[in-house]
Parts: sequence; structure tokens; C-alpha cells
Amino acid sequence: MEQTEESGTLWDVIRRLCLWSGVLGGFVALMSLVVLPLVADAAVKWLPRAYEKNYSRQIEAAVIHSLVSSGKMPNGARACQAPAGILALNKIFRGFQGAVPGEARISVTVLEADVANALALPGDRMLIFSKLFELTDHPNAFAGVVAHELGHLAARHPLRSLVERSYGAMLLSLLVGDRMTDAMQTSISRQVLSAAASRELEHEADVAALEFMRSAGLDSSALAGFHANMHQTYGQDADQPALFQTHPTSRARIDFILNAPKTGDGVALNELEWQALREICTQTAPHRIPG
Repeated sequence: MEQTEESGTLWDVIRRLCLWSGVLGGFVALMSLVVLPLVADAAVKWLPRAYEKNYSRQIEAAVIHSLVSSGKMPNGARACQAPAGILALNKIFRGFQGAVPGEARISVTVLEADVANALALPGDRMLIFSKLFELTDHPNAFAGVVAHELGHLAARHPLRSLVERSYGAMLLSLLVGDRMTDAMQTSISRQVLSAAASRELEHEADVAALEFMRSAGLDSSALAGFHANMHQTYGQDADQPALFQTHPTSRARIDFILNAPKTGDGVALNELEWQALREICTQTAPHRIPG
């Protein structure tokens, strides 16, 4: 009789644990799939862009610290500042100026780094890493990558993604004006550098990129060819460039870009300007995160 009671008690404990595990799992699913997306939507809809600025500085600092620590910035954080290259970069952004929401004040920095990527950060900030120039063989391919990141910024995807991934801790910190903890900075910098946006947000940014290219009168075929070539070359290779680890290029995504209506005949830069942009890191200076 005693053995039966003990056995029954043990099974009662196991059943309770299973029940609570199920409840906890359901709660986590509810938070992840319903609550946090709604919170992120509300943040994007109601929070002024100015709220993101201070937070953006902290995230950028954490990203740069991560790259320096990993050896991707062997010379430290250095901004690329060759004058002719800056002029060429500004020309590309001027071409997209009319397509970006008026309240957005986009700021961009090219950083010397062994990373083939461009990143959109909260606070209307864009970072372009110098190795990206090795993967783009046409100015319109580079302009298309920039337009994609502008699509993320215009729709405030960085804020939306980070609110969801940080389980709302970022939003709470932003609202009360606190600095992020070191642990939160490290976690978020890893997410920014290694985690892709959802397929939905990536598609939205692709749609926006083509609209921006159309607004600027630029031919988007170089961007389509660029994605197709990179997918064919690297596929799901673990050593693929950072751009394609954080921006997964599916066949459907390539087909969408390839089959989109023609966006124009223009070229973002002439040959001399394109060469100047690719040599923008021949002059660098210590990077100071803008306020």
C-alpha cells in the first residue's frame, strides 16, 4: 500500500510538472507570436523617431565593440573619409532622398571592416562595412543594397525587430531613458550582426528597395544579378559573406527581384565616381559615433 501511494504521489508530481510546462510553453508562445508583435507595432506607430537616437548610439557602440573584439576591425573603429568617395556616396543618397519619409533623418557611415554587409540601426542610422565593395561590381548593385537598408529604416524595421527579440526590455529601457546593461548591449549587438530580419520584413524592404530605385530612375537589374550570383556562388555555405548570412537570399526572393517591372535605365554613378566610392577607405579617421 505504501509503495502504491508513493508511486501515485510521484505520478501526481510528474503530471503537475507537465501541466505547468505546457502552461509555460503556451505563455511563451503567446508572448512571442502575439503580444510582442503587437507591442512592436505600437512602438513603431506611436513612438517619435527621436526616441531612438540615444538608444541607437548604445547599439552602434556595442556593434563596433563586438567587431573590434572579434578581429573584424584590426585597425580599430575607423571611418572611411576619402573626399571623392564621400561625394559619390552622397550622390547615391541624394537620388533616394525623395522616397524616404520626411521625418526620417538618415545618417550613414562607411567603416573599415572585414565584413561584407550594411546594417540598418534604430535612430535612422546606417553602417556600411568596407568589404561590401568587394562583392558589388556595379554601382547599381551597391545602390540596391543601400536602397534595401533604406527600406528597413523607412519602415522602422530595426526598432520593430529589436523590441520583439529583446522581449520588450529594449522598449522599457527606451521609454524610461535608462542605459542598456552590458549584458543587454552584448545580446543586442549579436542579434544585429548575426540575426536576419523575418522573411516578411525582408520582403517589405525588397519591395521598398525597388520603389526607391524606380523613384531614382535606376536600373535594378544589377541588383537582381548580384543576388543571383551570390546565391549561386555561396548558397547555404557557412563561409558565405555576412550580408547573406543576415539577409538570406531565397530562390523566391531572387525571382521577385528578377521578375519585377523595370525600374529605370539610369546608373547611380559614372565610372570615375564608382571607382572613387570603392576607394573611400584610402583615407580614414577614428570613428566618433554621432550624437
